[in-house]
Amino acid sequence: MRRIGIRHLPKLHVPTSSLGLAATLGVYVGYRYYETRYEDVVLGTESAQNYDYPTQVQYPFGYGISYTDFSWSDYAVAESGDKYEVSVTVTNNGSHAGKDIVQVYMQSPYTDYDRQNAIEKASVELVGFAKTGVVQPGQKETVKVQVDKESMKVYDADGYGTYIVDAGDYYFAAGQNSHDALNNILAAKGKTSANGMDYDGNASLAKKYSIASLDSQTYAVSLDTGNPISNQFQDADIKHYDSGYKYLSRSDWTGTWPTVYANGSWTAPNQMITNLEINPVNDPSIPTPVTGVIDENYGRLNVAALMEAEYDSDLWDALIGQMSVEDLDKLVRVGGYATMGIDSIQLPATTDKDGPAGFSNTLVGGKSGMSYPSAIVLASTWNVDLAQEFGKAIGEDSLRLAVTGWYAPATNIHRTPYSGRNFEYYSEDAYLSGMICAKEIIGAQEKGVLVYMKHFAVNDQETNRMGGAMFANEQSIRQIFLKPFEISARVGDAHGMMTSMNRIGARWTGAHYGLMTETVRNEWGFEGVAITDQASFSVFAYEDMRIGLEAGNDLWLNSDAELWKLSAADMTPTVVSNMQKASKNIAFAISRSNAMNGLSSGSKVVSIIPLWQKLLIAADVILGLGIIACVVFVTLSRKRGSNKVK
Repeated sequence: MRRIGIRHLPKLHVPTSSLGLAATLGVYVGYRYYETRYEDVVLGTESAQNYDYPTQVQYPFGYGISYTDFSWSDYAVAESGDKYEVSVTVTNNGSHAGKDIVQVYMQSPYTDYDRQNAIEKASVELVGFAKTGVVQPGQKETVKVQVDKESMKVYDADGYGTYIVDAGDYYFAAGQNSHDALNNILAAKGKTSANGMDYDGNASLAKKYSIASLDSQTYAVSLDTGNPISNQFQDADIKHYDSGYKYLSRSDWTGTWPTVYANGSWTAPNQMITNLEINPVNDPSIPTPVTGVIDENYGRLNVAALMEAEYDSDLWDALIGQMSVEDLDKLVRVGGYATMGIDSIQLPATTDKDGPAGFSNTLVGGKSGMSYPSAIVLASTWNVDLAQEFGKAIGEDSLRLAVTGWYAPATNIHRTPYSGRNFEYYSEDAYLSGMICAKEIIGAQEKGVLVYMKHFAVNDQETNRMGGAMFANEQSIRQIFLKPFEISARVGDAHGMMTSMNRIGARWTGAHYGLMTETVRNEWGFEGVAITDQASFSVFAYEDMRIGLEAGNDLWLNSDAELWKLSAADMTPTVVSNMQKASKNIAFAISRSNAMNGLSSGSKVVSIIPLWQKLLIAADVILGLGIIACVVFVTLSRKRGSNKVK
């Protein structure tokens, strides 16, 4: 089993107030910081007196031990279309059978253009991995790892305002862990322990590729949708409000070391306070939407008839047009641990449950499913096949328990070892997190589970996560915090996500249009439903329905039939139109789920009251009658006592 990194923390004060600097280190989260500063010492651009790697790191990212010994040989990297194919022969030199993991790391050039435009580059980042089968003693296996050329892109917020590929030398290295791979790269550069390395690397396990000129075109448009990619998160950068703030930079480690706002050293400007306010949009140009009408071109439709319809089919608009305003309101507003059945479109109700390590009855009662190891344990196996099997097992549990929606997997970043939900999340590395999560989603969706990957996004702490304003720069948001979700959407084809309770910048994540629409749907091509995190109490007022619907949040995790109900004046054409868009996303996601099992276009969905609800109603009636009887008894007793006194 490979550990996913154990190390000492840099001495950084992380604020715990409602203003959170989620990425004061920029892209230098976890091993990216430790390995990068180590390389700079070896290269002579950083003083060894300022940084001593062995005292900072106990175990590098990817470190692991085995009952046997492996050696690697015949390392090769070859271009193949839009990928690099990395191959290496793994030989078992020990006396026990075992599996090994080939980890592939990339180093990008850190150029003058980067320094001038505040682009940061880690010395190594994980771009691929593969696990062998069981290799017997004395036997060998050739492992191949596919690395997307897209891995070479970096986000350039201040220059081109999109993704670029820098000119310069790129290295692809295999290693037993991140530090091993970096030492192999340094060896390829001609460095040895004489230059300050803690051990000599193996130059034969690193290959260099040179890019002649900067490319600002290839990844400036989405490979999934063809839409242009541009800055979306400048409002989430603390420099938007404090222009003098500095993010950690390898161009000046000491001079850019993060400081914390404390003891009144900085006051939030009025613009930030204003931006925290709820400001619903009412577009007067939007006509009153058509509701509750059967389209004359298609006739009456139901969801079962659209199970194979593409997301952009006109049939979905015709279907949603059959829903009344009351139907729309009920579907999007009351979605706590269930989605409502809608008779007008024959949408079946669903039961949804929490539990990244298996369905849990803790919050909503009913039956629990199997209890599985947590995400951090699964990620430590570096086994994508196992992750997919875990997803399938969740799917089998969902069928046995009649549960459709799964509030999981959870795939935020381990920014520090002290983050409150690390057990639910996979890793400090975005690529490992994303690949394990994507495979888990693929397995679960094979069985019809509607996954809600969470907590989207920049949610890496538990303290003050309700409404906390988290700030980070655009590069770190995209390359670190959003990356696992991006992989899960693009590779895993997830049909659901759960937005987080925190704000990104001054805007609640579910109400951030740049996040929920421009990035998730227009860039990644996400097709499905976005639900809030817990929204069943008035304390979550900042998760306002009007602004959430406008941005691209579709469903509220709310079980209160009256909470979030809008007044007639608030049900503007803008709001109703957004409710229709959200209802389409909900219906589309459910149409791809096991809630449709056994249904056909001729099926009829009938609303029923389940036995448990009947029993609950009966208990309420009996309790109510008992209370009335007690009141009557007490009243009559007091009257008798009063008559006796007279």
